[in-house]
Amino acid sequence: MIHAPERQNLSLDNYADLLALAGIVRATATCNACGPDSLPYRTDSLWLVHDQSGEDTSGLTLLCAHHASDWVHTDHFIATS
Repeated sequence: MIHAPERQNLSLDNYADLLALAGIVRATATCNACGPDSLPYRTDSLWLVHDQSGEDTSGLTLLCAHHASDWVHTDHFIATS
């Protein structure tokens, strides 16, 4: 481990944010429920809906907090621990 007082200019950054700043990946996406013409959200504010019962990833959905909340309140959500 690096002892911070020895190197005072160190920073701790999120790797995904660094890739986005470098233009390698996008740090935004649109909510599937809002539609493709909606404004994009930061990816860290989106929820990923997927079927955990199999390995098929074709049904992945991204939801904003508003639509994720609506989805949870319709009893589609099963809490896992």
